[in-house]
Amino acid sequence: MTVSEKNALGRVLMISREAYKAIPANGAENPAALLDGLSAVLSHVNDPKKPIAKLLGNLKRDIRLKNKNFYGSVQLYFSKLYPAPGFDFDKAVKHIPAFILGNDKICAKVVQGQRDRVEAMCDAMKSYPGFLFGEFEALSDKQFYDLVFGFYPKIYGEDFIGEMKGLFED
Repeated sequence: MTVSEKNALGRVLMISREAYKAIPANGAENPAALLDGLSAVLSHVNDPKKPIAKLLGNLKRDIRLKNKNFYGSVQLYFSKLYPAPGFDFDKAVKHIPAFILGNDKICAKVVQGQRDRVEAMCDAMKSYPGFLFGEFEALSDKQFYDLVFGFYPKIYGEDFIGEMKGLFED
């Protein structure tokens, strides 16, 4: 059974959500490797030469090697029978650069040892897949951004994913 690109993207978004939950709780042994691996796969969305559906095996192997404890919480998402939640594929593809930017910024804070900022960033990012899955349909895109990502600059005096704010314009 072949996994469609949409289903594969849904799986990677689900794994991302679990990563954003696990990192602040010390549920990932190597958070930088985990986020880098997710970004590497996401960067290939709609790439006919290396579709993310074909990269799921690499992601699985990478997580099992570098984040063994975390793998148990996402093992289900690698099953070929797992049905990813429904979502607007084109909208999700449009938001992939924000996921990659967010992952990069979280990795930088992990390396700098700024645990409080890592926790705040992961707290915001864990809602992002749900936004794409329609879990925040009562909010406009702009309201979602303001509610979920707007707090970070107010608290820490620096931007998080502000350069991606245009993706959330109604």
